[in-house]
Amino acid sequence: MLDFVKGDLVYFVGYEGPSDSNELGVVIDVRVGESHFPLYEVHWFKKQLSSTHTATHIGLAPGTDLKDRVNDRGEGD
Repeated sequence: MLDFVKGDLVYFVGYEGPSDSNELGVVIDVRVGESHFPLYEVHWFKKQLSSTHTATHIGLAPGTDLKDRVNDRGEGD
């Protein structure tokens, strides 16, 4: 089971230091099978760059309600 899906709003938890909940991004790709864990590619809004992380380094943005997730974004677009 995946911790995040494409389109989730996330923040950077950090590697070993304090988290930065002001650094928000969106999951733009989820890759499985390349590693022991799913890899999440995130586009960071403030820095205008993308980077790849495991689930332990990102968190669901505060105020994001899991029940509001849209898993099939192809319908109704």
